[in-house]
Amino acid sequence: MIMVTAKITAKSGERDNIISKSQDLIDSSRLDAGNISYNLYASTEDYDLLLMLEQWENPEVLEAHMQTEHFKAFGAAIEDIVAKEMDIGVYSAEEV
Repeated sequence: MIMVTAKITAKSGERDNIISKSQDLIDSSRLDAGNISYNLYASTEDYDLLLMLEQWENPEVLEAHMQTEHFKAFGAAIEDIVAKEMDIGVYSAEEV
């Protein structure tokens, strides 16, 4: 299984806008082949910090997801309302 973390830091006043814009990405991504889960979480310590947590069956389906229109559209939609570039981590995970 592949896990992806994407830390998104909103510009001041843009947090709710990012959450709203993420809904189509989340809904569409959950329908992508090979998706196990796709969720957005809000930090309890930093109001402007959000965390996208994704689980994929394998690297190939993650790569296919990154080529979808909904993935590209989300990146374009939040480009001007994030405070900095997303901090993305990709991990190989195994259930124990």
